[in-house]
Amino acid sequence: MKKKQKQRLVGILLSGTLLAAAPAAYAEEQEFSLDEYVVTASRMPVKKTETAASVTVVTREEIERSGAVNVPDILKNTTVTIQNDRTASVPTLNGDVRVLVLVDGREVNWKGGGMHMGQSGANLDYLPNVDSIERIEIVRGPASALYGSDAVGGVINIITRQASGPSVRYTAEAGSWGLRRYKLATEDKIGDWSFRLNLERERQDDYYYHSGYSGDKDARAVNTDLNQDKLNFRLDKDFGRERSLTLTVDHTDGRKGFNVMPDYHAFLDSGGGTNYFANIVQTYVENNVSLTYSWNQGEQANNFIRLYRNYLTYDYNNHMDMTYPDYYFNGLSYTNQADGAEWQQTWKISDRHTLLGGAAWRQVTADSLEYAIPFMNVPGYTYSDKKISNRAFFLENNWRLPKDWSLSAGARYDDYTLFGSKTTTRVTANRKLNEFTNVYASWGQIFKTPFIADVYGGGFMVPSPNLKPETGDVITLGLNTRLASGTELQASLFSSRLDDALDYIMVGTNKYQWRNVNELKRKGLDLSLKHRLSPQWQVTAGYSYTDVKEEGATRRDEFSNNEPHGYRLGLQYGQDKWNADFSLRGATGRSRQAFSASDYWVTDLGVNYRPDSLTRVYVKAYNLTNEAYELHGSYGDASGFTGLYPMAGRQIVFGIEQRL
Repeated sequence: MKKKQKQRLVGILLSGTLLAAAPAAYAEEQEFSLDEYVVTASRMPVKKTETAASVTVVTREEIERSGAVNVPDILKNTTVTIQNDRTASVPTLNGDVRVLVLVDGREVNWKGGGMHMGQSGANLDYLPNVDSIERIEIVRGPASALYGSDAVGGVINIITRQASGPSVRYTAEAGSWGLRRYKLATEDKIGDWSFRLNLERERQDDYYYHSGYSGDKDARAVNTDLNQDKLNFRLDKDFGRERSLTLTVDHTDGRKGFNVMPDYHAFLDSGGGTNYFANIVQTYVENNVSLTYSWNQGEQANNFIRLYRNYLTYDYNNHMDMTYPDYYFNGLSYTNQADGAEWQQTWKISDRHTLLGGAAWRQVTADSLEYAIPFMNVPGYTYSDKKISNRAFFLENNWRLPKDWSLSAGARYDDYTLFGSKTTTRVTANRKLNEFTNVYASWGQIFKTPFIADVYGGGFMVPSPNLKPETGDVITLGLNTRLASGTELQASLFSSRLDDALDYIMVGTNKYQWRNVNELKRKGLDLSLKHRLSPQWQVTAGYSYTDVKEEGATRRDEFSNNEPHGYRLGLQYGQDKWNADFSLRGATGRSRQAFSASDYWVTDLGVNYRPDSLTRVYVKAYNLTNEAYELHGSYGDASGFTGLYPMAGRQIVFGIEQRL
């Protein structure tokens, strides 16, 4: 990090601390959002001012006001970076795609094959319907000692809603590229029982984009149409005395065109090549079900037993004939199933000492069926019933010390059938300076296991049976405060090291293999501001800086950093029957070896109008300026060709919501 950037951040941190100590009278007059409880950072309810982590909360009110249609849309005003290669939307925290994604505390990352985003098993496109989400908690920094593998860059926890009373709501949307989206939400509470049901159907033709390669401002991405349905169901039974049982069922099925690199194929076609993906269609089904029994829920208590099954299968159809000389895509079908059980218990040893412990078991089963491509010397990696099981135990002590200090120290033991055992630890310290400010420091170890497909092969990746888990550690320093002007400020610095980092290397013609070849070093900062200008206007802003150094056989991660400098600006308005949401997001400093431009700036706008208490009409405009940009780098993918994964151009969506 440059010396001037360090000095600037230190100045902000010091000024924030001094300013926050003075305006007690001003702050007491207003509700302070940092006093809210968050669950994800400590696996139990803890006030933000007592949490030694950088935590961002997106509330239900903010979600509704923004008119977001999916989780990536919700996260656009936060400093979460999204990578997108047109097959998946993958979150990045602290410059790392190794992010754990939870739904109501249940892991939904996939450990199997078929993910096109390297070492991320998370795809935000498959998450529950937006109408079913109560809030989202974003925790930056390592959490392997609490959550195990995948929690390297941080954790995103999507918390769903529990029904509170009778309600029926219907939504219809239409927009660019033949978009049609229909949603039905109904819920009720009868005595000790409550339920919520969300249904969604989405249809869209091929999208259009501004090409960073050719300059074409209205290029059609052939074979990118979407046909998708979702169902989310939650049933709750309240037994009284802080005991409850919750059943959740999430279902997604659809089909989409699989032209993941339209610009590259335009490049090939111009030279007499072939668009290999022009006819391939991906069909997919995801079914997740969980049953959770909870007891003694309350302040600093989160006790439960959970059983769950996550199931995902997808197929690639409409392949070219095997005799066709330019055929090369050999994937046919993948299936992943995760079965798990979790137990967590909180013990209040004293008013100042709380002990959190638990155990977990998880087994991932994968099946793969592929064609062989003899003329390209690419075999088909077909396997079935490959399993990776893990048993884990964790324990963490949380102390409230004199002078508003709090300290936590914990460890987790993981025992994998394929990768052996590993113990990870973390230590955090937090100082609450006043009711509106806290500073913290944390150190945590990293532990990330390879995917099944990394080990057993898939596509052009040959098997690699001797892979080791990635390990390392992260140091984080941060501050949360409310300034004299009423501005909420969050600031954090981090430095991480990852040993035995996985990357792929060429081992023959059209053959690659995952290996532990690198050491990754990351450092950076994250700043978030929220300020209410008036009762009607609120502004949010964010800046993130990430420096990546890759030392070893490859340097792809260093070049493919899609937001070395990331920027966010949001402006929200609400009064009477109107509310609006404007957002600007962008990045600078990107490598031209991986992206078609070193920077990008994208603006979105949403306007809502309520003619009465039961009706809402709205319009959303995405990528207003029709920016040419990519969120996933293509370094090394096609002999240095950049712009392989263009994002969609300008899109206008109209909608109406009716409550019955």
